[in-house]
Amino acid sequence: NDATENSIVYNAETELYGPVYDLEKLDGRDPYDVYLSGAVPLLVIENPTAATDRELVIFRDSFASSLAPLLLEGYAKITLIDIRYINSSLIGNYISFSNQDVLFLYNTLILNSSEMLK
Repeated sequence: NDATENSIVYNAETELYGPVYDLEKLDGRDPYDVYLSGAVPLLVIENPTAATDRELVIFRDSFASSLAPLLLEGYAKITLIDIRYINSSLIGNYISFSNQDVLFLYNTLILNSSEMLK
């Protein structure tokens, strides 16, 4: 759809931009990396076709990479944070926690292993 085709994904770790679906990853070691280029600490998806200026922050594990693009039509910006790979003290550098929707999206294996969540 227009939202996924026109959105751009910023990887804060590599400081590079890419597509929502990276089809080149289908031939790689982990085809699941096609979704937002795989598991990374922090991603920001900008949707220039959004009919709203709403923002969403998703605290997530890697499985949320396949679900986050489905939410793009409702948001101008989605920030995905995987706290397994980023120091929690750095999160405030990327999000303001004001006037943003927040979603915690984890599979049960992560939720039942508190040492995975810092």
